[in-house]
Amino acid sequence: MKVEAYRRKKREIDEIIGRINGRFSDGIWMPIRYLYRSFSSAELAAYYRAADIALVTPLRDGLNLVAKEYVASRVDADGVLILSEFTGAAYQLPEALLVNPYSTEDMVAALVQALGMSKEEQRQRMQAMQDRIKTQNIAWWAKEFLDRMSSLIRSE
Repeated sequence: MKVEAYRRKKREIDEIIGRINGRFSDGIWMPIRYLYRSFSSAELAAYYRAADIALVTPLRDGLNLVAKEYVASRVDADGVLILSEFTGAAYQLPEALLVNPYSTEDMVAALVQALGMSKEEQRQRMQAMQDRIKTQNIAWWAKEFLDRMSSLIRSE
């Protein structure tokens, strides 16, 4: 890591995770598995499939493909996506539990809702998101972009 701010942030995260795991681990189970490395596509898909809840909460972001990858990986149409309202994907995935990542209350409420959500509600939300990402793919995005550019040019 070449940027000092990143080194400090990683150290801070490591310390917080250490405190949480030290307090809540029972020798076999630990609440946070923190892996600081790259993953192959197959590994990443396996982690997405294993996660009952995906917490994708950047403070500022663009399209955010991580959220869409999680949704696409859910072959049984289950699981819950908690998504920052500041991501570009938030408008496209309104069935996710949208949160303000600066708000602890929002984050806690979304986690409680996700943990208590019925399988039926999970399936309804996930199926709607999966249907949308199947149709609103890169070809759809490119067409939307070019259509908007064309309408701007015509309006001049």
